Amino acid sequence: MKYKTNSEIRWHKLDNTANVFPVISNKTYSSVFRVSVRLKNEINGELLQEALVNTLPLFRSFGVKLKRGVFWHYFETNKKQPKVEREQEYPCAFIDPNSNNQFLFKVTYFAKRINLEVFHVITDGTGALKFLKALTYNYIKLAYKEILSEILLKMPVVDVVSDVEDSYHKNYRKHSYPRYKTKRAYKLKGDMLPVFTMGVIHGIVNMDLLLALCKKKNVSLTQYIAALLIWCIYKEYMNEQANKKPVQVNVPVNLRHFFSSTTEMNFFSYINVGITSTKSEYTFDEMLDSVSGQFEKQLTKENLSQTISSNVSTEKNIFVRFSPLVLKQLGVKIAYVSSTKANTVVLSNLGKIEVCDGFKEYIDGFEALIGVSKSEPIKCTICSFDNRIIFSFTSILRYPYLQRAFFRHLSDEGLEVRLESNGVYYENM
Repeated sequence: MKYKTNSEIRWHKLDNTANVFPVISNKTYSSVFRVSVRLKNEINGELLQEALVNTLPLFRSFGVKLKRGVFWHYFETNKKQPKVEREQEYPCAFIDPNSNNQFLFKVTYFAKRINLEVFHVITDGTGALKFLKALTYNYIKLAYKEILSEILLKMPVVDVVSDVEDSYHKNYRKHSYPRYKTKRAYKLKGDMLPVFTMGVIHGIVNMDLLLALCKKKNVSLTQYIAALLIWCIYKEYMNEQANKKPVQVNVPVNLRHFFSSTTEMNFFSYINVGITSTKSEYTFDEMLDSVSGQFEKQLTKENLSQTISSNVSTEKNIFVRFSPLVLKQLGVKIAYVSSTKANTVVLSNLGKIEVCDGFKEYIDGFEALIGVSKSEPIKCTICSFDNRIIFSFTSILRYPYLQRAFFRHLSDEGLEVRLESNGVYYENM
């Protein structure tokens, strides 16, 4: 994507997906997610600040502020300096640019953990992880410069400076595509936690043992976990009874695995897999077979290409392009509310996180969290590092019925599960 310049101030468009987030986001639904790294020693805040200053110039998608135009939002270069803070708020809180030097991300720390909080408008999980790893490498270089080898100290923390192309437009192909009708999904309900409070539960299991279980069932990890979430909802919330509304798991898909892309901005899509419980005696294996079949059908380049074409063609529509931003916002809100009605729970798998060998000995692990809302009160993320898989649940529901059933199932399958929490659910786990 070409930058527009004026006296060294650069601006560029939001990517196709990012156009949604400024419209739907507020203090109760932040559109913020977190990726974190745990080191083996306490974090030095001053060195982390220096590492952040060294890292930011390598990521154009992060060094911006959000501006409002007549027809579209756009990004403009932010010449201010981001400030590292000690963690104080609950994770994934709304990022107010006016109190954050206009930046759309935050770096916080607590004890041995570095947190990167990101407003989804600037990047997705892949871009955020790349930034976090670069920040971590720069921090380790500063904290251990007396003992690191010369090779590591001089090693670039990224292969190339990040690109801000809109990969949706790059991979857009004009062709016919089916129009999908959204079906209302079963919704999780219950007593809510106090406003601005979010419960977090991590479950850590051995990666080799869990993958062996998935292999035995002839499914992928994501397929197994999606089916397990449906199974737990069926048992804990639906009491194993029939229901006309399907339990739908919304699964973000990293499109870089399917299409050409160099961007560090957003480049992801979704698939929805689910079960409509037409009877009262399902088995887990029945659900697993159905879910894995839906994955195989939907997770294809052709299907994802149709989704890209549908979304980009809407943006390219002449009426949409030249409609004032206020009208676009109304349309986006209506479309977004409709889309959330099709989701029961969200499952995001960031995959196996790799780090450079020389830095690995200083890193204990990674984790990720996604912000929640009343319409999507529970979300689950997966990431793995060093033969450990970490499942992280975020929720605003008072009682962790789903989480408890989820980890109990893994334990019943012979897996040892180590649980951690931010303290909200201590009395209920």
